[in-house]
Amino acid sequence: MSLLTNWLESLSYELEISEACSKKKSPLSTCTACMDECPQGALIIEEGTLKLDEKSCSLCGICITVCPQQAIKGQSPARKVIQDHLLLQDDSPLPTFLELLYFHKKGVRFIQKAAADEELEKRIGKVNELLNVMELDPVLITKTLSLKQEAQPKLSRRGFFTKLSMDGKKTVLSSVTPVKWRFNEDSFKSSNLYNEWSLHEVRIHEEKCTLCEACFNICPTQIFTLENDTLSIDEKNCSGCKLCMDICQHSGIQVAHSIHKVREVAYHVYKNECTTCRSSYYSWEESKECEICKKIEKPNFFL
Repeated sequence: MSLLTNWLESLSYELEISEACSKKKSPLSTCTACMDECPQGALIIEEGTLKLDEKSCSLCGICITVCPQQAIKGQSPARKVIQDHLLLQDDSPLPTFLELLYFHKKGVRFIQKAAADEELEKRIGKVNELLNVMELDPVLITKTLSLKQEAQPKLSRRGFFTKLSMDGKKTVLSSVTPVKWRFNEDSFKSSNLYNEWSLHEVRIHEEKCTLCEACFNICPTQIFTLENDTLSIDEKNCSGCKLCMDICQHSGIQVAHSIHKVREVAYHVYKNECTTCRSSYYSWEESKECEICKKIEKPNFFL
């Protein structure tokens, strides 16, 4: 099957919001990443659930690139890329932060934009701050095409017209991002971008956290491990959805954007047995009663 056939078949698709959406995992979720970025306002909340207004949706695919849980399935934006290193920015929605990082990983180093665009410059500036920390090449904006020139052999008259026809086909195919680049929402997963780097910092406030384990259990990427006397946090796999923060009733956890080398994050905890209900529980210090039993009003036999 030809590249052109694959490309034409890819034009027929739908967007779908999967069960991975944090709104479907908990009504307490405050995530609005896709709604904030949608240029058509096609993503709405109805009865606490995220829904797609198909009449308003333009199928631009921007929402796919910003969802921290890759919960929106479909085709990401069909960007125009020349020779794998130059992205052409036309009147389509601006590329998002993670989209720019994804294209950078693919080799794109230039974005061609004829007129000045303050918002595009702002987004690229944010990306370049991160790339600078990792000591990687920046993404640059150019007003003119910057194509690699190759030596052209002399052609016969017939060869010339054959090449002209082929070049026309190649231009159509090479100026649109390959299908395999656009049907893989996991490509925009922050933990998949740079192996040795974490894009999020996760911190627990011991003076507030009760170690109830609610956030540990609901975490979509399971970054928390509570075992024996250690609570470990895998910051590398944190998606930044902040669902753990949303459900914590004591503001005991904080997630922030922070580029840093992959590191071990661990807290010392105590495993105890409650003298009242006899259940085992974790705490920041040795104790005899779990948080639930502490809150139960004890009868006063001396009244």
